[in-house]
Amino acid sequence: MQPEIGIAVPLTLVDRSGRRIDQGPEEVTFGAVHLRRWQVHPVAGASTTFPGSAAHLIKVNFDLALDHDAPAVRWFEVGFCLVERDSTIVAAVPRGASEPQPEASYGLSRNLEFFPAESSTALVHVPATEGPVHVYGAAGDHIRWLRVSGVESSIRPGSYSAWMVLLTSADRTSEKFRLTSRFDPELADGDDFGTVTASREFSIELAGPDLAPQVDTSRTSGATFGLPARSTRIFICYAHEDDAHKKMVRDFADLLRACGLDPRIDSDYEGPRQDWSQWAVRQIKEADFVAVIASPTCQAVGDGTYQGKDRAGIRHELGVISNLLQMEPDWARRVLPVILPGLTVNDIPMFLRPRTMDHYPVEALIKSELGTLLKAVDTAPPWQGWERP
Repeated sequence: MQPEIGIAVPLTLVDRSGRRIDQGPEEVTFGAVHLRRWQVHPVAGASTTFPGSAAHLIKVNFDLALDHDAPAVRWFEVGFCLVERDSTIVAAVPRGASEPQPEASYGLSRNLEFFPAESSTALVHVPATEGPVHVYGAAGDHIRWLRVSGVESSIRPGSYSAWMVLLTSADRTSEKFRLTSRFDPELADGDDFGTVTASREFSIELAGPDLAPQVDTSRTSGATFGLPARSTRIFICYAHEDDAHKKMVRDFADLLRACGLDPRIDSDYEGPRQDWSQWAVRQIKEADFVAVIASPTCQAVGDGTYQGKDRAGIRHELGVISNLLQMEPDWARRVLPVILPGLTVNDIPMFLRPRTMDHYPVEALIKSELGTLLKAVDTAPPWQGWERP
């Protein structure tokens, strides 16, 4: 059950200015997320409720290590994705909350869901949190915990833990995961360093003498819960204008993530070789909303006045969005033109009707500037027009 020795993902900043000619490093690593020993408990009787399957209650242990001179970290996210995708994560704690939470204890129901329990009889104990925790668990193939620092503080380094329930085929003896990590350091104004998304694959054993003791499920008539409700997913469509613009868009995505939303942006992708045109179509159709980031190139491509033959990404994405709007005009309320600092309404493509429908200025990359945008997201009814997994 021990993850492979030495599994860690570094917390790394890279110089995105393109101007460094001195002898300083182009990358700075100031910490890492280290996996520690996991507990894997076989769940008794799971095959009765789920024929042909086996269940495992897993305690995930990891450390956040920061160098003594590291910048303050406003939030960090750790995710665990199933590589093979033929097993399923069916429940997880801690649960998401926008405020610090006290310690909590849970039992496991016969349907493999958690329920609140007395500490003396509980199987799972979750320590108190110092700040908000956002949880993402889509389609049962991954789970991500994003921890936000408390008011006027930063994330503290140290040991963290979480729990998941994994449902596999009865003959499964090991499971392969991909560990991912994101973070948001507090950098000085004008600093040209940006963050890098990192990942590592590792395996855990689901059979053998080193497994933790078997646990029993309980019959309960109270409220139970499995994976968190899927967070609102927002695909970010933007032109790669220059390094400064790309950094501003990444910061915007980070701000959405810290608000509990699930932004999808190409710079976050970490995995095998990808067909980006297919990736974009899939992301646009699976998203709850599409945020189109205004910029001169975005406007020119959308209006058909761009003269170059490059910018294949924004050409393709705006073409997909335009076609979907032709198919379903009501989808227009799900396409959100966003104006980031330094840009104007004139940088929005005309087919998005920037002056006859709402657009969303963000004067500064702070939560208070997202009020109108978040209200549009929160008040829109669920979209049922496109197929989702």
